[in-house]
Amino acid sequence: MGVRVEHPQEQIDQIQYHSKERGFLPAASYSMVHQSKLAGKERGVFSFCMCPGGFIVPAATSPDEIVVNGMSPSRRDSKYANSGIVVAIEDQDLKDFDFLGPLAGMEFQASVEKRAWQSVGKGQVAPAQRLEDFIRGTHSPSLNASSYQPGLESVDMSTILPKIINERLKQGFRSFGRKMQGYLTNEAQIIGIESRTSSPVRIPRDKMTCEHQEVKRLFPCGEGAGYAGGIVSAAMDGERCMDHLAQLYPK
Repeated sequence: MGVRVEHPQEQIDQIQYHSKERGFLPAASYSMVHQSKLAGKERGVFSFCMCPGGFIVPAATSPDEIVVNGMSPSRRDSKYANSGIVVAIEDQDLKDFDFLGPLAGMEFQASVEKRAWQSVGKGQVAPAQRLEDFIRGTHSPSLNASSYQPGLESVDMSTILPKIINERLKQGFRSFGRKMQGYLTNEAQIIGIESRTSSPVRIPRDKMTCEHQEVKRLFPCGEGAGYAGGIVSAAMDGERCMDHLAQLYPK
């Protein structure tokens, strides 16, 4: 779970191509990862579904929540670049929701999405904060233009994000700024909440055969079943499940 970060595409091009002119080159993308440490625990912070020349779009499934996602048109010709920047969540991070059993992750997710909506309370207007302001913990008196059509409202994102996500995101952004000179700037802003990277509920399956532990010939796979976090990883997991299924029905 985390946020979408949006930069001018021109800025990402200059960082990646080391030139003020892109010429015939495609809109530049990036992939970043950092191993954060908080209270003696390590969690990955990583870019997810990076969209060069793309748009941030609403992805909520209920009227009282804010969820955002990203997309790129085939021509990648938007003047914005955006990417999900998310923090890995483990079972140990959900102690306040343990009483809900298998649905703990789902309720944790819903609580943050609803808090994001309450912070703005205007339909699908999304909370946002300039990137350097977020790192410093200061209010953004104004926001940048954005591809997010429902609109943005300046909010201190630390009032929405749980501490375990807020602090790890800051560590991650600082690391990304060292790796990509010019990335960490107030010309970029974070927009929340990016919370649908994978299902918060995992359907159990055998580790070796990928088959459901009780329902024969049922192969839970991909994002919806809780075994992937993106298009490529979902495709790879689906291929793995199909290999096991094919072994049950040889030609």
